[in-house]
Amino acid sequence: MAAVSPTSQPDTPRIAGDGVPESAWRRSAWLAALPALPAQAWLTGTSRVVVVSPHPDDEALGCGGLIATARAMGLPVHVVSVTDGEACYPDSPVWPAERLRTVRRRELDCALAILGVEIDAIDTLDIGDGRVAERETELAHALAPLLHTGDRVLTTWRGDGHPDHEATARAVECAAARRGAEVVQFPVWAWHWLSPGAAQTPLPGAQRLVLTPAACRAKAAALGCFVSQLHDDRPGTPDPILPPHVLERFDRDFEVVLA
Repeated sequence: MAAVSPTSQPDTPRIAGDGVPESAWRRSAWLAALPALPAQAWLTGTSRVVVVSPHPDDEALGCGGLIATARAMGLPVHVVSVTDGEACYPDSPVWPAERLRTVRRRELDCALAILGVEIDAIDTLDIGDGRVAERETELAHALAPLLHTGDRVLTTWRGDGHPDHEATARAVECAAARRGAEVVQFPVWAWHWLSPGAAQTPLPGAQRLVLTPAACRAKAAALGCFVSQLHDDRPGTPDPILPPHVLERFDRDFEVVLA
């Protein structure tokens, strides 16, 4: 996940403040009513899973449990990190972009190792944090040779409310269409601003994929690797991108996909 700042994200008023608390999502009738399926069953018949993540941590937040489940089933998983998330603290002398680039790549490797993904199954494209929309065509061209016919490609939702997330989704759709791959999207920022009290689901084609306790534990441990995004009470450190109330939205025994 990347920070939402006035300079890098000028068109995302939905992502502001603390957002919707997880306690409200636990009371959401439409979320509870989504069709549910064990993650293992949903993955049955899949030849390869590819996850295209706008920033290091989006893959763990949105589908870390699915990644762990796929690897436990022996399915190959390939992860593509579109940016290094190097602009998440743009005004912090503690976190200059070059330091963040190095640290976040290391955190990504750590998290994916916990989820069972080998280092040689990770690609980093360095498209530029906050610049994905302006380089969307370039991203689609870079993704196409990484995809195979029949792949199940997971990426962020094209309506997620974050420009990098939405541009990544569009580029994935374009690349997957060229390669004959299936696209499945997942919300990340949407849990911040969607209405839990909506009369019906605002997520098209949404279903809940139920995770095993082992997959939940692996996901939680993977998210713990992203130390640069977590609370740090040392003087001069910026507010974290993933404070406890945000992480709580991803501490569920299911993940939502839009297929």
